[in-house]
Order: sequence, then C-alpha cells, then structure tokens
Amino acid sequence: MLRSFKISKVGIFATIMVLVLSMLLAACGTQKESVSAVSEKPAETPAGLPEVKLTWYFPGAFPQADQDLIFAEVNKVLKAKINATVDFKPFGFGEYDQKMQVVIASGEPYDIAFTSNWMNNYSQNVAKGAFLPLDDLLAEYAPKTFAAVPKSFWDAAKVKGQIYGFINEQIAARTPAVVVSKEEAEKYKLDIPALSGKLNPDNLNQLEPFIESVKKDFPQKGFYTSLVQLDGLFFNLEPIAGIQIPGAVDFSDSTLTVVNQYETEGVKKYAALMRDWNAKGYLNSKDRISKKTEDGTEAKTGKVSVGIGGSYKPSGDVESTAEAGYERIQFPSGTAHLTTNGIIATMQAINRNSQNPERAMMLLELLNSDKELYNLLNFGIKDKHFKLDADGFMIKEGDEAKAYVPNVPWMFATNFLAYVEKGMPANVWEDTKKLNADALPSQLLGFSFDAEPVKAEIGKVSAIFDEYSRAIDLGVSTEAKYNEFLAKQKAAGADKIIAEMQKQIDAWKTTK
Repeated sequence: MLRSFKISKVGIFATIMVLVLSMLLAACGTQKESVSAVSEKPAETPAGLPEVKLTWYFPGAFPQADQDLIFAEVNKVLKAKINATVDFKPFGFGEYDQKMQVVIASGEPYDIAFTSNWMNNYSQNVAKGAFLPLDDLLAEYAPKTFAAVPKSFWDAAKVKGQIYGFINEQIAARTPAVVVSKEEAEKYKLDIPALSGKLNPDNLNQLEPFIESVKKDFPQKGFYTSLVQLDGLFFNLEPIAGIQIPGAVDFSDSTLTVVNQYETEGVKKYAALMRDWNAKGYLNSKDRISKKTEDGTEAKTGKVSVGIGGSYKPSGDVESTAEAGYERIQFPSGTAHLTTNGIIATMQAINRNSQNPERAMMLLELLNSDKELYNLLNFGIKDKHFKLDADGFMIKEGDEAKAYVPNVPWMFATNFLAYVEKGMPANVWEDTKKLNADALPSQLLGFSFDAEPVKAEIGKVSAIFDEYSRAIDLGVSTEAKYNEFLAKQKAAGADKIIAEMQKQIDAWKTTK
C-alpha cells in the first residue's frame, strides 16, 4: 500500500492503479502465472501519472561504448509506459561496493540499487535499515513478477518475515563453473570427464599439468579465480551472510553447525596452493595486484588458461564467445545446490527513503515483463549492437571496443527474457529452470540471517576481508599473514558473529 505521506501526491493514481490491478488479478485468478505470461508486456499506463525521475545504482563492466545512447532509448520507453525516467548510475565491479557504502552512509538520495550476498551486501544493509520492505509494493505494483518467481525464492529473501530484495530470477542452483579454451583442452589433453563435478581443494592441483603446459606456450595465460568467485561452494560450504563474513555450514552436516570457513582445512589448503602457484608464476599476480577484484577483462584479452567462478550454466558446455575470441568449454566444479545465497545473489533493493517507491517497483515490473525493453538495456539497439538471425538467435555486432556489451543480463532483471546467443542451445533457459528445480536443496534453504545484533562486528570483519583477501587470492600472502588475518577476524568479533548465526539457526530449526 502507499505510505501515508504519499497519498496527497498520488491519491488519484493509487485509486486508478488499484482498479486496474484488481481487474488484472481477477483475470489471472489465483493460478500461478505461466512462463509465457511473464514475457507479456504490462498494461498501458493510466493517464494522469505524475512525471518522476528515478536514480538507479548498479555494477558491471562499465563504462561501455554507447551507454548514454542506450540509457536514453530506455528512458524513451519508460517515459511512455510509466511516465518516469532513470538517472542510471553504473559503476565497475571493483568500485561499486565502496561507492554504495558511501551513498548509504551519507544518506545520498537514490531509488534503486543492486544488492546481493556478494556485493552491496543484502543482510548487512537490511540490518542498517537501508532498504524498504517490499511485500506490499510487490503485490500491488509488480503482480506479474511476484507470481512468476517461485514462492520459495521470495521466502529465501525474507529477513524477520519481510522481503527487502526484488529477485532477478536466473541460475539459482549453484556450483562454480570451470572454463577453459576448447582448443587448448584438446591440444593439451585435459581430461574433463575425470574433473567435471569432482574438483575440490584436495584435488585442485590436478589442473597443474594443464596450466603449466599452457603457460609454457602462452606465457600471458594463467589461473584465475578468487574467494568471492568460489563463494564457499567450491569448499562444500554454505556461507550464512556472504563469503566475506565468517560463518558457514557444511552441506553434509545435518547438525547445521556454524564454523569459520577460513579456519577450515579446505580453505587453508586452497590458500597454500595459491601461494605455491604464485611462486611458479601461474597466477599473473604482478599484473592483477592493482585490481581489487577481477572484472572479466582477462578472459576477453586471452589471459586465462583456467578460470573458476560464477555459476555453471546448463546447456553451455561449449560456448562460442565473441568477446573472448575463442570457443570455451564450461563444466561444473561440483554438485549443484539450491541455496538461499544462490537465490539472493542477484536482486534490486529500493531505498528506504525513496521518494517514489511505487514507481521504482513499476520500473522493476516493466523490466521483468517487457522482453524488448529488457534486451535493449542489456544488449543495446537491435540491428546496431546486435541482430537476430532467421532462427531468432542473437548475434552481437561490430568491434567489441566500440560495442555495448556490459554482459550482466542477470543483473538488471530476470535472465529468462534474454535473447539466446548464437552458439547456445535454444532451450538454455528451460534447462536452467530445470536445473534450479532439480538441484539438491540446502538444509538451510529459507533461512535468512538477521545481521542486526552483530552489525558492528560484521562491519569490522568485512573491512578485514577487504584488507587480506586479495593477497590470499593471488598467493602473495604468507602463511603467517593468513594467521594474522584469522587473528584479526577473531579480535573483530568473528566468534560473536558465528554464535549469533548458530543461535538463529537453532531457533529456525525448531520451526521446521
């Protein structure tokens, strides 16, 4: 429902919207909408909707060529549909977290921001009171998306019984993807069947002969991943509040005992292997040390022999990637699990102090139901930045350096509206939904951690992760430095955080 201080401004509009949405809901009945319904365009905007300007912060491989042109074209559609325009605020992956910390702490006005368990941390921001509860807004202004996304997904986004994140539906079943060049895998005889679904810290060194062979012939190529990209899943762990925060449960532990993931043998073995591989020159650490995070440019510039991270996507075992200029093979590192973190990994939040939360929700509904608008924002202008062939597959156009290719279709809205790229199976989105449905559900599925009681400690340990994690990723941290990292976590309140997580999990178990 509209908040009281808004009624005088938009009372007429609210009345009209209630009537329109009542008719829509009556037409739909109580049955869950089909996938095809999600792709339908929303109803025309009622007359008399006051003009507003929204501000939206989000990360990606920005800046992009022609981004201002694309944003202007998107705004033309939004103006016609919901009488709104957006001040788009894109930031590179490496700077987005810090930017949003400043924005939220300063109280700078904005309406929408990307949030997740791995960037602009969802649970921390909810604990700070930064985000607006969305339950009423979803039901009233985004009924199509609210019906289309599985109820279990919305439940996973709840904190203290309320939804604070608008879910971008995509691959929620998670296991890190391992990516190699198809040509190099064949040339150096990488035994993919022996590795697929079986990689872990104990046998990751099985990749070494392949990495060494590629490195010998292509000195610029190395091994690329990070603790954030591995996200605990590589270690068979489910982080409770994101990989940056101490506190995780082993998927096989029926007691749901919370541990500090950085004190486990698996993560320690990984850190030791990174030190060894750095000493052997496999990590290109000198070139990478200046970056806070990997931004995807390494794959495009041919610097990767093996990459691990993100999420394995079905039907994409062999992908033709115009950006990277080569065919790559993708296979899962382990078993796919459906987790709360996998579900909340790509969401939008509305600022608690937004002056136009209703219109912000209408914008999100529009992007999640208007296929042409969604693809415009993600891939650019048809026949300029991409074209569709006779079979409906998307082919990206032009010189990559001059193109619009942010490559974050999972970030803006539901990935299932994206045009399927040439070289990918036509049924990739159907297979993705099937993988979500078939994945092993975590024993913690539906548990949402309330970070409020330990928000001060979480802020401290997050800063410590930022201080030490990059050196661990690049193998330039010594064992002594790793132990210093653990000691600083403990001094900052890691044990208190873990105890609070355990307390909440134990209480949650009694309700199951």
